Amino acid sequence: MTTPNEDILEWSVHPLRERPGRAVGTCLIILACGLLVAVAVGDPTGGVLAGGAAILFLILMLNRFFLPSYYRMDGVGIAVRHPIGTRSLRWVDLRRFPHNESGGYLSTRERGGMFDSRGISVLFAGRGDEIVPWIKSAMDRSREAGE
Repeated sequence: MTTPNEDILEWSVHPLRERPGRAVGTCLIILACGLLVAVAVGDPTGGVLAGGAAILFLILMLNRFFLPSYYRMDGVGIAVRHPIGTRSLRWVDLRRFPHNESGGYLSTRERGGMFDSRGISVLFAGRGDEIVPWIKSAMDRSREAGE
């Protein structure tokens, strides 16, 4: 996704380590959900299996919280590698970048919506002052080149 001598920005994000208080709370809620499922099933063997399955399901759904994600930006686009896959987008395909101090969403659609899943969620890991201008500049350059 890059050519030689090109600027590259890489960083990793691991919310579990960055927010230990939320990590403890999240783990307690997941364990409580597993316990509730186990009790609701009633059968001791089936309850343990169902509760364990519920805990595993919740951990998998929250994998980007529990495990690190790696981001890489270059002159062509952005790529993210997280535990259950990778995703990359080219700057020329991006249309929107709503963001706040902790992260943002790079979208290929002009307007957002509840079911906009074509983009990439970007977490800044405290580096927003560096990452946001980088993204805006790359998107502006690709728009200028495309016109």
